[in-house]
Amino acid sequence: MKKTIFTFCSIAVVCCAIFFACAKDDNSITHVTYVSQTSSSGTGGNPNPNGVPSNSGYGTTTATTAATTTSGTTTAPTNTTSTNFNVDGTAASSPTASGSGSSGSYIVLSMDNTGYPQVQITFPGTSAPASGSYSIITGTPNANQCDFLLTTAAGVFSSALGGSVTVTAGAPNTVVFSNILCGSKRVSGAIKY
Repeated sequence: MKKTIFTFCSIAVVCCAIFFACAKDDNSITHVTYVSQTSSSGTGGNPNPNGVPSNSGYGTTTATTAATTTSGTTTAPTNTTSTNFNVDGTAASSPTASGSGSSGSYIVLSMDNTGYPQVQITFPGTSAPASGSYSIITGTPNANQCDFLLTTAAGVFSSALGGSVTVTAGAPNTVVFSNILCGSKRVSGAIKY
């Protein structure tokens, strides 16, 4: 009888140990973070939880991004205090910047500290461009136009086919661009030169 009670108690202790080990509260996997999103029907992380049609009062939710493009018009990304750019969301590492004029064009160049990727923006004239918005074209730019070229880390050259950049003249000058499509790559950033 003592042996049976001992065996029963041993089994119960082992089962309890296994149960408590399995029931350990490990929150590192189950953390959920909600972000605030703006929508026409208020704020919250789930603007249309039941898939209700849009005419029911639920609006389209849009998250805030670093830069916004509407009909080819770009607005400034958040960081315009230093030279920075990203290609498809991957930031260039410690990018350098320069601006120089020759042969009828003024070229603003920024490159990753390894040499690639590179962003080259060509403006008309041999002087730094004046403050304003410049439409991106392919080829030789005229007044209020520029040519935008991306060279990827793989050495592939791609011209932008549209969009615009914004120049702010000063010391230093700044050119800002957002969501510029070059081939299949999207480029955003600010170059101080």
